[in-house]
Order: sequence, then C-alpha cells, then structure tokens
Amino acid sequence: MRFTALLAGVIAAAPLRAQLPATLTLMPVPASMTVTDARLRIDSTLAVGITGYRDPRLERGITRAVARLEGRLGTPLARVYTGNAGATIVIRVAGRGFAVPDLDEDESYQLSVNDRQATLTAATVVGALRGLETLLQLQDADASGLFFQGAEIRDAPRFRWRGLLLDVSRHFEPVEVIKRTLDGMAMVKMNVFHWHLSDDQGFRVQSLKYPRLQEFGSDSTFYTQDEIRDVVAYAADRGIRVIPEFDVPGHSSSWFPGYPELASGPGPFQIERTWGVFVPTMDPTKESTYKFLDGFVGEIGALFPDRYWHIGGDEVNPTAWRQDSSIQQWMRKHHIASEAALQTAFNKRLFEILGKHGKTPVGWDEIFQPDLPRAAVIQSWRSSDALAASAKAGFQGILSAPYYIDHQKTTAEFYAADPLPANTDLTAQQQQLVLGGEACMWGEYITPQTVDSRIWPRLAAIAERFWSPASVNDADDMYRRLAVTSRRLEELGLRHGDHTARMVRRVAGDSVPLFESLLDFARPLDFGGSGPNQLYPHTRLIDAAVADPPATWDMAGVARRAIAGNATAVATLRTQFDRMTGFESRLAGLPAPAEAEAAPVAILLSRLGRVGNEALNFTLWKTAPNATWIAGADSVVAEAQPRRPVGTLRPVGVDAVRLLVAAAQALPSPRRTP
Repeated sequence: MRFTALLAGVIAAAPLRAQLPATLTLMPVPASMTVTDARLRIDSTLAVGITGYRDPRLERGITRAVARLEGRLGTPLARVYTGNAGATIVIRVAGRGFAVPDLDEDESYQLSVNDRQATLTAATVVGALRGLETLLQLQDADASGLFFQGAEIRDAPRFRWRGLLLDVSRHFEPVEVIKRTLDGMAMVKMNVFHWHLSDDQGFRVQSLKYPRLQEFGSDSTFYTQDEIRDVVAYAADRGIRVIPEFDVPGHSSSWFPGYPELASGPGPFQIERTWGVFVPTMDPTKESTYKFLDGFVGEIGALFPDRYWHIGGDEVNPTAWRQDSSIQQWMRKHHIASEAALQTAFNKRLFEILGKHGKTPVGWDEIFQPDLPRAAVIQSWRSSDALAASAKAGFQGILSAPYYIDHQKTTAEFYAADPLPANTDLTAQQQQLVLGGEACMWGEYITPQTVDSRIWPRLAAIAERFWSPASVNDADDMYRRLAVTSRRLEELGLRHGDHTARMVRRVAGDSVPLFESLLDFARPLDFGGSGPNQLYPHTRLIDAAVADPPATWDMAGVARRAIAGNATAVATLRTQFDRMTGFESRLAGLPAPAEAEAAPVAILLSRLGRVGNEALNFTLWKTAPNATWIAGADSVVAEAQPRRPVGTLRPVGVDAVRLLVAAAQALPSPRRTP
C-alpha cells in the first residue's frame, strides 16, 4: 500500500502528459513530465557528484551510465564521483533500500535538467538506477554537440512486478545471453527475471545434494552454482529480482532419469526431445517425494535470495495418477475426489516446504483450485479472465496471457493489452492484488543465436505497458520511440539489430542481399522457428525473419497519408510495392532449400505489390475500379491474411494494401482499369 500511495503522490504532483512530445524518445514514458527549452551540454568536462547516500552498487550503476555516454561522446569522462554539489550531474539518494531487490522496493525518482545541471533525487539506489536510464534517454545532439534535453520529471512505476520469463530448458542459453538480457531489461526498467530452469526437455541447475539431476537430465548443459550466484548478483546490481521456476508435479520428465523414485509409474524415463504435455509426473502420495523436495528447496533456495519461488503447476497430465492403483487407493483413503484435488494436496505440502525455507509460492493458473492456500501468487497464462477470477478470490496475481512473445505477433498487438484494462470490473481493492505482468519467452524455437531477435525490441513496448500510466497507449508514437530504443538496446550488446543479416548469411549463399530484402517484407509464422524437436538447428529463413520488421511498423500509416494525397507517401509506397513485386522472378532458379521456403511468400508479395500499385493508380486518378478488379484484389488480400498458413513465412503490407483497395472502391465512377 505504501507503493500505491507513493505513485498517487507522484502523479498528483504534476499534470500527467499521456504522450511525449514528438522530439523525445523516452521508453517507458514517465508518470509525469514537463519539457523545457533548456539544453545541458555534454562534453569532456562532465562530472558526476554524489551528495547523499552512496554504496558500491550505486557507483557501479553510475559507471555503467558514464561508459555509455563515453561511447556516444567518443571521449573519456571522469569516473571519480565526488560530493561536489556543483557537478554536471548530481545524484541524491536517501538510502540503500532493500539489501536484496524486493517486490516492495521504492523505484520512484525525480529528475530535473536545466542549462547548468541535471539533478537526480531518489529514495533508494534502485530508484536512482531507474532515473539514470531516463537521463540517458534524454540525451540528444545538435550542430553544437551532445546535450541532455531540459525536463522536470517525477516518476514511479504503475506496477510493482514487471517481468520476463526465459525458458532455458527446451534450449539452453549461456550466461552471456542471460546477462545481456538483464542489461536490456534494466534499460527499460523491468525488475523481475523469471528463470524457467526445468521442464521435460532439460534440468539446468547444478545440485550438489542430488547430482543425478544434472548428470542425467541436462545433456551436460546446466548452470553451476557459482554461475547462478553470478547471475543473481549481476541482476541485483541492476535492481532486478531473479525468481527460479522448477515445474512440478508435471512438466518434470527431466527429474526422473536420475531419480525415477520421484515419478508415478515404473518408467523407464528419459529427457523429452519433442514438445507437448507428457505422462511422467511426480508421485504426490509418497513421503519420500516431499523429503526430496525439502532437501532440494533447502539447497537451491539458498542460491536465489528472492522471497518468491515458482512451482510451475501447469498442464499436469493425470494419466499416470489414474493408472497407478496405489495412487488411486491413497486418494480414496484420504477422501480426494479428483486428480485436480490431488494436485492441490501436493501443492499444500509443497507450500509448507517453501514456507519452511522462507519462500512464497508462485504458480500458473491451473493451481487456482478450491482450498488452495492464499499464500500463492497466481500467474495467469490462459486468459485475462483467469487473472480477474483469482483477484476476486483474494489471490495476488500476475498477467502473462497476452504477453507470450514466443508467438510472432506484432509489437502493437502486445502493446494493446493491459493487466488492468479500462473496462475491468475489479474493485479498487481487488485491483491492488494485480501485481503486474510478465512477458514469456518460451524456448522451443530459440537458440543463443536467435534469442535476442525473439525478445527485442518488442519487450521494450511491453515494459512500457507495465511501467507507464495506462493513458500512454498511442501505438504510432510507441513505434516512433521503439525505433530509437532498439538502437539504444544494441548499445548494450544485444544482437537483434543484425539478426536477419547474420542468419541469412548462413543459408543463402551468394544471394544474401535478395533474402535480406525479402525478409524486410516477411514475418515468421506462428512460433517463429523451424523443426518439431530439440535437435533441429533453427537456421532456416523462418529463424532469420523477425516478428515485426520495420515495414510492418509504418506501411499502413504511409498508406493513410497517401490516400490523403501526400506525394511523399505515394512515392514511398511505390518503392515498397515495386520491391515486393520483384521477389518472385528473382528467386527463380536459386538453390534450395532457401528458395523453396521463400517461394510461397514471394508469390503473395508479388500479388500484393501489384494490387497495391494498381490501387494507388485508382486513388490518383480518383476513379473507381470495376467489379472484376475489386473481386481479384479482395481475393489477394484475403489470401495474405496473417493467420492463414503460407509455408513458414507470412507477408508484410497486407493492411496497407487493404486500406488502398477500400479507398479505391469508395471512389466515384466513371470506371476504368489501370
């Protein structure tokens, strides 16, 4: 409740501006901001002063910010932070905050930038880290050099829980991938890294107490305990909590090759290589299961100081329980009427173990059953309605259902979803139980080579949804700022920007420019990866494509301007449509398999480009097309719908062509064809 009161005070302190001025590119947008005409110049004399609380974590955060400024300025800057209140940047922090990043951390800050000085004030070190990210985003340049834009900002997050789940079970991601992901999260002010460390396809943590977990369940790709401590410390340095997930009692096949006694049924057991929901499940009727879990949580929980522990609990296949006569007998003896009730009984015992070790349970929304202890936090992955239902029942919750970024949706689709939509029927008290949300990057179709492109830059827009006021919702303005944010993320070492070029070089031979150009106008289908199992290399064109290429961002907007008579927009569309119509002929005769994968979408792009050009002609002539042309154009647009399967790729530009076709149909007669 302290956080809610703080946020209300921040918003009340200055008028809220729902969208930023067109000259600014902050992401996420602050809670309250007034832009001034001041420009604070940045040069080699820039100095940072700390006049309040200071500790090594704050100093490291300042050093990271200064290093990024050095890269932009091209010259070294002072890295000794005195108590000089007259320094270029003055940072005043009241206190440390929590020793371990916490749900109740005060992340608010105030930032004042004028011609002489930038002053950052925060209650905690984490608040100062958030403010430093905003200051870096205020950096701009003109003919005289670099400067910070003048502004008065009072900021605090809308939600306390702003997370990313990364699944490293289906495909292992090395520590360097985790760290650069954490760097990106810190830049856009996310504060929870949900580490999905076990599933049917792999167990990824070293246990000294139960070493056969990683020996038989990981293919020798797992994190050592020292690596886990390193990642947790790295995240904490950036104000990010690390929450482990060990999925039980289902999605637990990787536990059983090393410890088959945990399972229901006789086995034998092995790591799963394909995707789905499998029969092997923990036996909730054996005391030895809980003794094992007690030892496991005691050991591994010490590596993760966060007070939350994710138990999974999703998609439990009851087959093994139904087929095991001893389990059925146990259920009758204990008056457990269903397998769902048996899972709740398991959860109750597991919650006791977690409580013993100082942990609060988080679970997927299947655990939300009658008699579930209120201690649980419910993570809703099946629907927003599930989140509302759990809040109405008195449970704290997190929303993930609209934020599955392994689905190859556009940024705008994710951006439109909200943990607390305007039409929510939750009471004010129930809304307080909605802690925030998490984007989910499931690992079936990602590798260390592709993971950045599947997370970024779309996650930055989701981060804004979790941080900024609900009134910040203009998708066009979001895309404008996202283009700049994407480049800033690359500054941290993230590799989404060169993803397509890098991947195409592996599969396209001498035709790299052609396939790069094609993928400007093509998106991955469905989950954006190739192959039905864990052994596929994921190096095809679908893996090289990105979910929201720049052409997706603005073609519809350009089409609207062209319909309104903007000559520049017309010329831009002509160029894009001409490129689209050329792919089919240019692909002819190229070597397989890349050509075969590209051909279906190339054919559709050619048709879309032709129809788009013709519709532009009608618009310029101000003459409606005949019925034959309309029928043909409608057929092409229908064939190119995003949800309609067309090989592994789907065309970009459909919305722009649809707008132009509709505008052409609305024109007056006389009729003629182009």
